[in-house]
Parts: sequence; structure tokens; C-alpha cells
Amino acid sequence: MTIGQRIAQKRRELGLSQEELGARLGVSRQAIYKWESDQALPEIEKLVNLCKLFSVPVGWLLGVEEEPSPDSGGELTEEQLKLAEEIAKRYIDALPQPEPAPEPEPPKKRRKWPFVAAALVLIAVFWHLFTRLDGLDNQYNNLQYSIGNVSDSVNRQINGIASRVESILEAQNTLVADWKADYTPDYRANEITFTLRAVPRTYEEGMTAIFVLESDGERSEAPVEPGVDHAFAGDVTCPLADDIRLSVVFVSADGTRQTQLLEQYPYLYSSSFSDAYIVGSPLWVDMRGGDTLPANDHILYSVTATKCVAADIRCGLFRDNELVMWYESGTVPVNSEDGGTPSQEPCFRRPQMTLERGHIYCEALVVTDEYGRERVYPDFPIAWDDAAQKWDIYAPDNMISVDNDPAHWSY
Repeated sequence: MTIGQRIAQKRRELGLSQEELGARLGVSRQAIYKWESDQALPEIEKLVNLCKLFSVPVGWLLGVEEEPSPDSGGELTEEQLKLAEEIAKRYIDALPQPEPAPEPEPPKKRRKWPFVAAALVLIAVFWHLFTRLDGLDNQYNNLQYSIGNVSDSVNRQINGIASRVESILEAQNTLVADWKADYTPDYRANEITFTLRAVPRTYEEGMTAIFVLESDGERSEAPVEPGVDHAFAGDVTCPLADDIRLSVVFVSADGTRQTQLLEQYPYLYSSSFSDAYIVGSPLWVDMRGGDTLPANDHILYSVTATKCVAADIRCGLFRDNELVMWYESGTVPVNSEDGGTPSQEPCFRRPQMTLERGHIYCEALVVTDEYGRERVYPDFPIAWDDAAQKWDIYAPDNMISVDNDPAHWSY
């Protein structure tokens, strides 16, 4: 199993989409796609964050923590035999030569069996040595694996202790004894209403409270009076955004104000849209033939509905975020997994055209949901690379940022 397949497996086990996983790691959905398709590897920082999120060791994600392969049977390899023969030869050459006899005598035939025996002894010694080294290597790998497990366990315990200490400190310093927040989004108006309740830890006669919502720089407030059991309750509405901070301000009778942050809500806006992307047919692959972008009559796409249903889907080619042309919609037969009758899947058809160097091009889906909200889902952008003399993915900072805001696109 590859690293990409392991990332995809764990992402699906957590029930996350590629966009949701990218949001947690601070990368784009396209970056997650490239990792899972083994077109790129995560950086060290992202790799560590993936392991923390998936609760797996780094070695497992890299595919190095596998059971050691069985022993080969103890036979010497060809390299080991050559080394043994070389040592035997040097041993023979180093032996003292016999002194010449005082009178000429017929040459005696040198016996070879001592040297053969010595070579066999050396081979046996080296066979035993290499066997021991192989065993030591296995023991070393097992030791490294055990150390990794111990380190991971210690880190988890430290993190658990730190988390408990942090929770204790927060409980000691908090201004509220209890609080609750429910929210109801209005996607058509692009607003969200919070129904809030907060009980102060220490109540003073004459105390009032203000619920505060901060949404993308806008501040919404709702002053409330105490009710039953000194609980403050009320509703406050703010624009729907990806960064909403909820706080309560307790105001004592003498005007002293104390603020308590209750919760932060990330990605409430983005997560309400469908997850959409073009399947296959990347531009940087199609542009291998020079400046001519070939025709493609089966550009497939995937749209996964989350909270809102996609009512209209368009696909087109953009140059510097400005529309060049919309593609014609159609259908294409796709073989079923069980070998049955092919199904007709929706697609878009791209005509042949010529791209101009000096611009950034990309294909993008424009999805309109049931509430009339639009969102742009661009594929990887490409540009002419003067150094490589070819069209390639445009990523000047080694990071492709995904801009889904329709206000930044012209169509």
C-alpha cells in the first residue's frame, strides 16, 4: 500500500472529504488529491500533522513499519563468497615459502589440501559472522520499532496530561458555570442565528450580559437580562462566515465588564457548499503537444452534496480568472464496476483551441446551489514555463491556493 493509499484510507475512516481534510491541515483540496494519487508527498510538517490527526505512527504512514521479511535460509550470497575467496587468497599468499634444499632434488608436489581446508574454515567463519550480523540487524530494527512505540506512547501521555491541565486551568478561570449554543443557518440570506444561554459562575445583583458574535470582522451584539436561576438567554444573528467567535460579556452593577470566549466556529460557510472537482483530464497533461489544447468530449466531474444541493453546474476555461468560454454539456458512457451495461454519466465537451503564453489558464466548475449561491471550483492552473520550455502547473510558492470566491472570478 502506498503513502497516498494510506492517507486516503484514514481520511475515509474519519468520514472526511478531501476539502475538509485540506481545511484541517491548511492546504488545498488539490494538494490532498495529489498526495492520495501519489503525485506528490506531504511536507514533513504536514506529515506529522497527518499522523496526529489519524492517530498513527509516522513509520506506518511511510510504510516502513512492516514485519521483517523471513530469513533467506542462511546461504551465503555471491558477494559474501567472493569476499571469503579474496580473504583466503590473501591468507595463502601470506604463508612463508619453503627454504631451498642444499642440494638439488627433484621438485616435490605441493599439497593443496591444507589451503583448501583453510579456505573452508574461513568460509564457515564468515557464514557464521554474516548470520550473526543479519540477526543483529533484525534485533536492531525490532529495537527501533519498540523505541518508536514507547516514544509515541510517552507523547500521547504527555499530550493527555497537558490537555487535562489545560482543562483544569480553564475550568478554574472561566466566568461561566454553564452555557449552551444552538445555531440555525439561513443560506438564502447568508446569515446564521445563535440561540444562546449562559450561567455566570458568580452572580451579582444587578448584573447584565451581552452576547457577542464576531464574523469576518463584523460584530453583532445582543444585550440580555438574567432569567430563571440567573441564566442569561437570547438570540443573536450575524453573517454566515468561516470564522465566527462567540463570547459573553458580563456587566456588573458598577459597570465592570468581564469577557469570556465561549466557542469558535470554523468553516460554517464553506462546509455548507457541495464538494466539487473535475475528474481526470488535467490541462498540464493535455498541453504536452505545444500551445494547442486538444479537444476533449468527456470531461467528467464529481459533485458531493453536503448541506445544500447543487442546482446548476457549469464548466469552462479561464484565463487569468476571466472566462474564455463555457464548455458544452453532454453525457458519456462509463463502464460499470460489475461489467454490466455502461451508464450514461454527465460530462462537458471542450473544443480544440490555442493558448497564449504569458497567461495563467485553468478549467473550473461553477456550481449554483438551491439557494442561488455560487461557488467556483478550479482545477490545477497552468502557465508556460520558460526554463522548462513547456506548459506546467503554476505554483510559484510550491503551494496551489484554491480561490472559491466568485467575486474573484469574471464570468
